[in-house]
Amino acid sequence: MFLETKNLDEKKVFDLVSDDFRYAKALDSFGIDFFDHYNSTVKDICSQNNLDKELLVGYRVSMDESFDLDLETLKSSPINLVIEYLKHNHSYFIKNKLPYIKNLISSLSVEDKNYEFFNDLKFIFPLFYEDFVDHILEEEKYIFTYIQNLYRLEGNVKNHAKIFFEMKNMSLKDIAEEHINEDSEMAGIRGLTKNYSLKNINNLHLKVIFQELKEFDNELEVHSNIENHILFPRALDLQDKVSDDIRNLSFLN
Repeated sequence: MFLETKNLDEKKVFDLVSDDFRYAKALDSFGIDFFDHYNSTVKDICSQNNLDKELLVGYRVSMDESFDLDLETLKSSPINLVIEYLKHNHSYFIKNKLPYIKNLISSLSVEDKNYEFFNDLKFIFPLFYEDFVDHILEEEKYIFTYIQNLYRLEGNVKNHAKIFFEMKNMSLKDIAEEHINEDSEMAGIRGLTKNYSLKNINNLHLKVIFQELKEFDNELEVHSNIENHILFPRALDLQDKVSDDIRNLSFLN
């Protein structure tokens, strides 16, 4: 739980982040690496960086609202708005969350033999990051674009030649089934970190990495559930409807 501003002044950065790991990200948003200022007080760090303490706390509070989502509202929203929401999440992942985690990992060096797994994590994460970004860009370019084209043609299929060709070459049902059956992209990292367990982890920097990875994994699960249980079922229904409309139009002609 975040702290009231009146209690922050004399608190050491180490204790601040130990009590609430999200303050590490809040500090990072103002260009401050928490791991370089363990012994500084919040008052000192704010003074040194011309930072209003209220802004720091305000940013921290706003983080609790970042993934505040009413799934029921999303279920009843037009499918193009569902796609825009998913694309917004994609942007958050690749421009905000993942670069931050990548920086946390690359900036830590550990000599402790109990943390030998960290070298594997340091090697694996950039590869995961690259594959994840490629997956997102491909999904937006082909799958989301196809579904949006279906949405635009619903009830008005007179200019259906292009979408008819796309329907012949796009197996949306197979894509949806593969998507729902595939293991999370985070499976390897989850195994390496023993499900992000903090047991026997005493290094604060590493604790923050584990907590950020766990939070991202949870966010990604919510994101995947929206795709699997809202987007794809509705897209398949939409595809069937547009297909029927095209057949009826061809019959009438």
